[in-house]
Order: sequence, then structure tokens, then C-alpha cells
Amino acid sequence: MTLDSNTSNFLTETKVAVISTVDANNRPRTAPIWYSWEDGAAYLFTGRNTLKWRNILNNPQVSLCVDRREPPYKSVIIDGTAEEVRRNLYDLVLSMAVRYYGRSEGLAFAEEYKAEKTDKSDARDDVVIFRIIPTKIACFDSDE
Repeated sequence: MTLDSNTSNFLTETKVAVISTVDANNRPRTAPIWYSWEDGAAYLFTGRNTLKWRNILNNPQVSLCVDRREPPYKSVIIDGTAEEVRRNLYDLVLSMAVRYYGRSEGLAFAEEYKAEKTDKSDARDDVVIFRIIPTKIACFDSDE
């Protein structure tokens, strides 16, 4: 899915997104979440035992809202399919943590996710990385 440069740039800004999933009773559930916009998809991580991940396993159709809550208001809503991906957990967490917390605090946060095994596999089997492959992207801008 091709985005204009304004929308693509907006998605690379540091914003906390809100993910919406559907629970086992077909009720919507939302939660704030960090994300990274890369190569036309949103990459995220969460615990394997979280409600959001259990919901995704049951129904991978999700929605992610990224917005600016001060004028000029803007939001991008990404509807799509979530899928687990294999990539280095520490590298993803580090890039996000530095972006969201700053260098010093981000490095400290990411240490918990660092691989300790000599084969370089992820040390945290209880954490999953997933991406949202967009099927529809809607953009809204305020006039202010």
C-alpha cells in the first residue's frame, strides 16, 4: 500500500498508538502500544500472555490508531491483519525504547530484552513481535 510522504512521515514520528482487537466474545478491546513504521507495516511487541495477543491469535484482524492530540489534529487509522514475525527482539525494543524514552533510559529499558544465549536467539520466549499488514489506511487532518 503506497502512502503519500506526509502520511509516511507522520507514521515515523514518536507517538503512542492505540491498537484495537476483538475478544472471544466479539467485543472490541483497545490498548496503548509502541510501534515502529517500517516498509509499509507497523511492527509491535507484546507479551504472549496478554489479552491483546490472545485476541490476535483468535482473530488477527486489528486496527491501529496513531494520532496527534494537539492542534493541528491528525490521525491515521490502519486496518489490517496482524502476524507474528521472527526478528531480533532486542534490536526492535532498543530502537523503540530510545525513540520513546531517549538514549539513556531507552538503553536501560532494552537491556531486559537482550539475548543472553550464545546462539543470538531471543532471550524472552514470553514476548512476541508482530506486524500489522495494512488492508486500509484512513487519514484525517484538522483544518487548524
